[in-house]
Amino acid sequence: MVASQNPLAGSAQLLSLPDPLLLALVPLLERAPAGLFPRARRLYFDKYPLEGRPQELDQAAHHTAFRTFVLRETLSQPDTPERPAARAAAPAPKLHELALVHWHALNQAPREDVLDYLRQRWQLEPSSLEAMGESWFREGGAWVRVTLPGADPAPVEADPESTP
Repeated sequence: MVASQNPLAGSAQLLSLPDPLLLALVPLLERAPAGLFPRARRLYFDKYPLEGRPQELDQAAHHTAFRTFVLRETLSQPDTPERPAARAAAPAPKLHELALVHWHALNQAPREDVLDYLRQRWQLEPSSLEAMGESWFREGGAWVRVTLPGADPAPVEADPESTP
């Protein structure tokens, strides 16, 4: 059996995030499917919030109005000097955006409530917030796109009509 690697190793960007966010990211990244399986990894991040396992959160005595999901990450080779062992290392994740879901709500939460939650729960000051029109889940869940400080700009999707 291979010992699991620290999912934050080689990612200076992740290590610069606030401690509460790091503490939540480590177990999530350890359990997430490998980057070789991007669709499975995306489905995992869409299902499991940073606050913990959904079934445990639903059974908890104290319910929060929000759940936080990894929305956009990229994987690259670790930020280490070139060594033969580094080539075999797992790709280093870089986190760009989170989705903050107003849990089981159809309407967006007030912007100040969103900012208060991000500050109190994750000690995070986002670069930007964007309320999204569609629900996170079929049965609801209004959500906000949270861009992290220092995040790379989101790629612009090509318009299939403009391709020659």
